[in-house]
Amino acid sequence: MTGKILIVEDEPIIALDLEQELVEFGFEVAGRAQCADEALMAVEESLPDLALMDLHILGSLDGVETARLLRDAYQIPSVFLTAHSDDHTVSRAVREMPYGYLTKPFQSRELKATIQVAMHKAKVDANMRGAHARSSSAMDGMNEALLALSLEGDVQFINTAAEQLTGIPREQATGLQFRDVIHLDNRRSPLTVVSARRGLSGPIESFGLWLRQPGRGSLLVDLAISPTVDEAGMQTGYVLTMRKAEQRLRSQGLQGSLNEIEMFDLTPVPMVQLDSRGHIVRVNNAMLRDVNVAEEKLIGRTLAGLSRDPDPRISGKLMYQLLQGAQN
Repeated sequence: MTGKILIVEDEPIIALDLEQELVEFGFEVAGRAQCADEALMAVEESLPDLALMDLHILGSLDGVETARLLRDAYQIPSVFLTAHSDDHTVSRAVREMPYGYLTKPFQSRELKATIQVAMHKAKVDANMRGAHARSSSAMDGMNEALLALSLEGDVQFINTAAEQLTGIPREQATGLQFRDVIHLDNRRSPLTVVSARRGLSGPIESFGLWLRQPGRGSLLVDLAISPTVDEAGMQTGYVLTMRKAEQRLRSQGLQGSLNEIEMFDLTPVPMVQLDSRGHIVRVNNAMLRDVNVAEEKLIGRTLAGLSRDPDPRISGKLMYQLLQGAQN
């Protein structure tokens, strides 16, 4: 196994021994540091995969605090090295979630095994962070607002669209109860399921709910909530999606218009449609077949004009069809 390792150790002889052993193991030494400042400089230059961190180093920051900096700022994990194994030191180190803990003096095989396990775990965690980042990026690109909730209804994640709809930034929303993020005026919301009981057998949808937006009035939205489950089929939480209802209403209105146009065109009775000024705006297929006249010769004309047309198909047959339809 290969990788770059930073040695943070204030005893030069121990640091040199560690470097020689790491090289023998096949690892690349990214640098040696005696204090937090030197460690941060080495990280900036070489970006190691792992730090071997002595808990007691020079400077105002000890190894525990330095490891926290490397983890938070650069996602670099640490294996702790110490000659002290007192309960207080161990408890402080454990809170920083190290990838290994070795008490001096240790054997070469212990060091090698600990580093190999740590490097493998670091690689797995890096892949998971990458997958999470890609997933978050994809969810941020969605038009739908998306919120991930725990079984207790705590917000675990919201995407950019959800931030815009609710008016609450992601950093502020994360950890809050969904009631403090999504303010609905409707009691028939599927979110009542989350309030009433833990567990959901399948997706629930509601349409036309009023969402209160702080400082912006209310917005009509459609909302759906689905359960999330683990590999064993046990429910772990909820995924909530929400979108502006205007998109659905516009689509339904367009579909209604298309249906009306289709019915007009396909009806077997010859028909024309007039605008408010009495001009023809549409002629259906039955009329065009009956009179055998191109539609462009009729569009925009009035019935009075058609009745005086020299073409008998228009002034005669078409007008007759219209009069018959009016009588019926």
